[in-house]
Amino acid sequence: MKKFIITIYSLFLIAGAGFAQAPTTNTATSFMVNGLKVIFKPTVKDVVSMRMYYRGGVYNYQPSQAGIESFALKAATECGTKKYTADQFRDMADEFGISIGGSSTYDYGNIGIDCVTKYFSQGWDLFAEAINNPTFDDTEVQLLKSKLITFANGQLSDPDKHLDDLLMQNAFFGTPYSTDPDGNEQTLSPLNGEALKKYYYNLINKNRMFIVVAGNITRKQLEDKIKASFAALPQKPYTIPTRHAPVWKENKLNVENRQLATNYIAAAFNAPQVNSLEFLPYRMGLSALGGSLFNELRTKLNLSYDPTASAVSLQMAYGTMSISTNDPKQAVEVMDRVLSRFKVLGISPEGLKYLKSSFITNNYIKQQGSGAITSNLGSAEINGGWEYAEKLPDMIEAVTTDQINATMLKYIAGLRWTYLGDPNLARQAEDVFNMQVH
Repeated sequence: MKKFIITIYSLFLIAGAGFAQAPTTNTATSFMVNGLKVIFKPTVKDVVSMRMYYRGGVYNYQPSQAGIESFALKAATECGTKKYTADQFRDMADEFGISIGGSSTYDYGNIGIDCVTKYFSQGWDLFAEAINNPTFDDTEVQLLKSKLITFANGQLSDPDKHLDDLLMQNAFFGTPYSTDPDGNEQTLSPLNGEALKKYYYNLINKNRMFIVVAGNITRKQLEDKIKASFAALPQKPYTIPTRHAPVWKENKLNVENRQLATNYIAAAFNAPQVNSLEFLPYRMGLSALGGSLFNELRTKLNLSYDPTASAVSLQMAYGTMSISTNDPKQAVEVMDRVLSRFKVLGISPEGLKYLKSSFITNNYIKQQGSGAITSNLGSAEINGGWEYAEKLPDMIEAVTTDQINATMLKYIAGLRWTYLGDPNLARQAEDVFNMQVH
């Protein structure tokens, strides 16, 4: 399922020392260059990472076009530009060790590039070409489409990935989040170079775009590159889509029959808004819940190999817990018992101290690479402001047990269960799935 935090206590001391010694010149800043928002974090790392973000994600297209944005952004980096054919583009990237690609998810798309500082100019050249001048050569587009369809079909046979997709479809039915941003064979097949070109150039708009850069370069170097490359980007009115998160008050079960060696089960439940003061305590609480589920279901009872719980940081955020098991009835009974007990007893001060060390360590590890830095800053900007990523260690230290316990009680009510596996075992556990969360 979604990302789960691993605690490595020994690294906490290193993390604390890293924060204390971080030079102030490495602080991220934001500024405007010719109408384009820029988020820049100078580092001493030898890799420069650059990402151009496009707001909207699945809100930018109809469900019948599922996958078009991700396809278009990938094609912009793989199917040739005005300056380079697809082969020339790939050869140049290989020659200078440049990694470049595009993708799109629920809330945004991006084109990203990583290169060593020595080849910053060459990397920027490819980056600017992919953003400004993709040609969407139809021969190359057809080749890429075949790969994407093969990948999409492969995801259907991956139970973990398919369970994630089913959970989104069931929990967010009637909203754009029920659309798979990767698409499927039916939605991808009609797309060609002309369709991608039309979609992409309609997407280009300074008011829906921003750029995030991290690396051992100066602000002046960056500003000069942006002025030279992106001054002419169109600037049109754009309003960020309003998202209305569904409120789940009762339990509901959706089952898909699949002959598998084990059964895959997940539940979604409500969460605070991702940019609210409640979200971090909620996220930390679910991490603690995940540890309790693992202890009960894996360590004590051996009912599941990989029980997890986590908060998913989308603009319509949600919490989730998941298991794979051969005994759905007993496993879900235990999940319900652990969740109910956690809501009543909450987290202890000792547990919170341990949890904080885990989160700070995890945050420190995420800051090790330039690519991770631009990813964290970019997703934080999408969710309300890049400053969140910079302030996170201090925010973690300020969280209290009362805040965590209050969010668990407030938001975990109705569960949207999704089940992939033997329907007979699901029917035997129906009464358990329909238990109300205490």
